[in-house]
Amino acid sequence: MEKLFALLAKLSSPRIPAPLDKQAHFITGALGSLVLAVFIGYWAIVVISLIALAKEVYDYKHPLIHTCDFYDWLATTLGGILGAGLWQLIYHL
Repeated sequence: MEKLFALLAKLSSPRIPAPLDKQAHFITGALGSLVLAVFIGYWAIVVISLIALAKEVYDYKHPLIHTCDFYDWLATTLGGILGAGLWQLIYHL
């Protein structure tokens, strides 16, 4: 798990300005949840939220690389809710 987060830290940029950072978290959560919802339904929200929480804990333990922010987790989780909701809407049409 440590190696996965290290790879993600290398791929992401800590220099994204604050409003765009939250948008990026929201979109990432929505897309991830949309894909996961195909397989596990509304449980995708829980999985995305836990992944976002793990990422923020990783950021907390590595403050020189990234910053830990509750609102990053919240934006990812809200995006996850939207993604799973969209899948349910599309699935039931």
